[in-house]
Amino acid sequence: TAEAARETKAFIKKAGGDATWDRLAEYLAHEESGREVFVINRSFAAPIQRLYEYWTDPRKLVAWAPPTGFNMEYLSANISPGGESTYRMQGPHLVMHGRANYRELSPPHRLVYTQQFTDEKGQISRHPLAPVWPETMLTVAEFTAEGPEQTRVTLTWEPTGAVKPDELEAFARARAGMTAGWTGSFDKLEAELLR
Repeated sequence: TAEAARETKAFIKKAGGDATWDRLAEYLAHEESGREVFVINRSFAAPIQRLYEYWTDPRKLVAWAPPTGFNMEYLSANISPGGESTYRMQGPHLVMHGRANYRELSPPHRLVYTQQFTDEKGQISRHPLAPVWPETMLTVAEFTAEGPEQTRVTLTWEPTGAVKPDELEAFARARAGMTAGWTGSFDKLEAELLR
């Protein structure tokens, strides 16, 4: 029934959805290149162009991208190849600053950028709750049309640059937290797309 389908979808999402495929993608990346990566997939009921806009329009990004319980505002936004954006995220007991540098925008199929935590003056800093978190993260978001009104996002996240062994270990141990964080953001994105 339609109700059973909704309940099943909710159960699968709560259990991690495509987690098995995500872990397989991570395993294959490690086997091929030795890289530690985090992968998460999600299908959204929206055309590919609309979904891509939600990743590249700062006014739309602030509605879904921050962690659950946080608000986000852009201090500067230049989402274009070679561009840089700076932002502030504020939660109940924590304020974080960051920046993104955009390496590739290939609408509506691919977006590549790096992210770093910064202090309020824009100087590189570390995650306030994870001092051994890698300094720079590479994000690759790929968008695949699964139909006229259905798009799959495949997000790959990995440390980049001069990554120390303890940072790589911290990243590898944080998969459950990354899954929860991105799932929360994707839940908000799904809700925004339904508006």
